[in-house]
Amino acid sequence: MRTLIRVLEALVTLAGWVAGALLVATAALIFTEIGLRLLAGRSTLVAQEYSGYLLAAMIYGAAGYTLAKGEHIRVGLLYERLSPRGRRWLDRVALALGLFFASLLVLAFYSLFADSLHYHTRSFTPARTPMVYPHGGALFGAVLLWVEFLALLLKSFLDPRGPWGEASR
Repeated sequence: MRTLIRVLEALVTLAGWVAGALLVATAALIFTEIGLRLLAGRSTLVAQEYSGYLLAAMIYGAAGYTLAKGEHIRVGLLYERLSPRGRRWLDRVALALGLFFASLLVLAFYSLFADSLHYHTRSFTPARTPMVYPHGGALFGAVLLWVEFLALLLKSFLDPRGPWGEASR
């Protein structure tokens, strides 16, 4: 079980690094667009569209990584007043709810991905991008978020220090 958790967390960490690389790619795309407009009076015609796709991929790709690092926003009003045991149980409840909502997100993105694949949907921009790619990227990120919720929930029962390895946060 611990090996499975390590593999899942390694996959999520890789996705976090890929999300970082996508941020660099987005910046390069925007700088290219600005440079072309200023220096050559031309446009890539895809910078705005692809920046949006890359942003979605970054958000969903980094969500699981952010969760793994314990960096999502949390309200400490109740959490900080609980004992370490109470915090572990609150973490478990929150992770189970997160897993449920991540499951809904995966199902929604799968439906969107399957429709774009079946109907060969393309964007309405000059690039005519097959929507299966951005929808597939969002689905992949949602699956990784689901995987991280599952890994942390399992870890919360295996590690007495809690899902993030700390007795108290």
